[in-house]
Amino acid sequence: MRFKDRREAGRLLAEALRPLGLENPVVLGIPRGGIIVADEVARALGGVLDVVLVRKLGAPGNPEFALGALGEDGQVVLMPYWDRFADEVYLQGEITRQKGVLKSRIARYRAKRPRLALTGREAVVVDDGVATGATMEAALRVVRAEGLKRLVAASPVMSKEAFQRLVPLADEVVALLTPEDFGAVGAYYLDFREVLDEDVEAVLVEWGS
Repeated sequence: MRFKDRREAGRLLAEALRPLGLENPVVLGIPRGGIIVADEVARALGGVLDVVLVRKLGAPGNPEFALGALGEDGQVVLMPYWDRFADEVYLQGEITRQKGVLKSRIARYRAKRPRLALTGREAVVVDDGVATGATMEAALRVVRAEGLKRLVAASPVMSKEAFQRLVPLADEVVALLTPEDFGAVGAYYLDFREVLDEDVEAVLVEWGS
């Protein structure tokens, strides 16, 4: 199965989430691609949209391969294999680099959509695909610290390993596809064009108006 684009995937994901009976959930998209999926989920479930800001810690020469992730609260999540691909000096440098990117994104996105209070709410953390699970794990840990009533991790496609990794971190984990041989997230979309900061900001402005 391949999704037409992120918006179709979001609508299908919303249908899979509907049986959970979420009440006015806060749907938290992981920028940038996850915000488009989350937008559709929030609209379909009658919830509200926000972002949860995390950054992947990429491997040397392969930034798409996650050694771990950094949350907007400064929390670092490392994959158990990270030291097979990088040393401590590289890792600390990458953390510093991604903190800079995260600071810039926080300034941009929060200017369009102030952070919503999550205490006592039901929340769904959404990305457009979950390969290693590091970014989603960082997002869940950031959000869990807010004192939620219920926390759901959701994505149109997850690797089986990531799915199992996330089960202890959320009250529910929902994925439409969990392929044996995962590959790249973009392989599960016919249209997987890059989502820009301006695209994220446009969605947040719609919800903030």
